[in-house]
This record gives sequence, structure tokens and C-alpha cells, in this order.
Amino acid sequence: MKPRGMTQVRTFIDWDTARRIVKPSLKRSGEIQSLTSMFELQEFISELLHENDKTANYRITYRIYHGWHRGKTKTSDLIAFEELSAKSSLSRRIGACSFAPEIVFGNNLLCGGKRSILFDTLRRRDESNKDEQKMVDTALVSDLLTSVRQEKDAIYLVIGDDDDLLPGVITAERWGAKIMLARITRPSDNSHLQTADLIRRRKTLQ
Repeated sequence: MKPRGMTQVRTFIDWDTARRIVKPSLKRSGEIQSLTSMFELQEFISELLHENDKTANYRITYRIYHGWHRGKTKTSDLIAFEELSAKSSLSRRIGACSFAPEIVFGNNLLCGGKRSILFDTLRRRDESNKDEQKMVDTALVSDLLTSVRQEKDAIYLVIGDDDDLLPGVITAERWGAKIMLARITRPSDNSHLQTADLIRRRKTLQ
């Protein structure tokens, strides 16, 4: 049972964007780097929610989207996050914001069903030999819209710099969701779209 007066916040996080909230360090293990980034992200989220309503108490849960599998093999990022989640390292309170210890990975779609588990979301480009993510933005948007259909009373926070997320955010807003799109490193937005009241960003970029 949720505490009286507690507002549920559902966050949908593009990890490729969110981990840039801190500079990567070659001296840090994957687990420590992920934990540091998540702590910084929690500070950012609490700042946004405090600006939204200074009187509310919040319970924040996460769904995090990334290239979690190469084929069906777990990536080092997924292994590091699973270790964090097992240790409950992310359970934290910042002012009026209470953060859940659990991490839910976005490769298991909220729609359910026999096709809901996504693999092979990190692939190697043959021509450049570089990794690229597949199905990540669309998985995030699919889960966002599924969640909004099921629960209208929550606040929805999408964290990601890519404009590919905007159609889903706009649709969620049209369906009546209280929603914000937060950006980490992107300093400006598309001037042809009316997004000024949807988008939030770190104060250091304002």
C-alpha cells in the first residue's frame, strides 16, 4: 500500500543518454560507473519533481532501456546493473523523493505476451565495426503508452535526448498523462516543434 499523499512517478530512461550525466572514467568498474550515474540521475529527478510541485511526496520507479543483449548474451552494462539491483544500492531518499531499489529493464515489454521479451538489441555494424542499439527508443515509447493506458494518476518522466521519443511523449500527453521529457546533454530543441512546456533539462544547460 502506498503511503498517504504519495505521488507515483514512472520514469522511462534511455540509458545511452542518462549515463552521460557524469563523465566516464576508465578507472571505474562498470558497476561503480553505473551507480555514480544513477546517483546523479536521482539528484536530477528530485530537482525536476521539486520544481514541478514543492508540496508533494514522490515514489520513483525506473524502467531503463539500452542494448542489454548481444544476441541472447548479456552485455557488461546489464551485468553491472543486475549487481546493483541485487544489492539494493539505489534505495534512497532525497527530500520528498523516495527512490525504489529495483531496476526494471526495458527488454521485457509491459504489453506482455509470447513476443514481449526483446533480445539482440546491441549489434555490430559490419561496415564500421561499431556497436549500435536496436529497438530501444521504440521499446521505451511502447512501454510508456502501455503504462499510460493502465494508470492515469501517475506522473510520467521520460529521460532521453533523441527526438524519436517525442511522438510517444506527445501521444501520452494527448491521452491525459502528466508527462515531462527530460534531457541531459542536448542544449537546444527543434524550433519547428511546440515542446517548450514538455521538455526539462539540467540547470547547467539552461
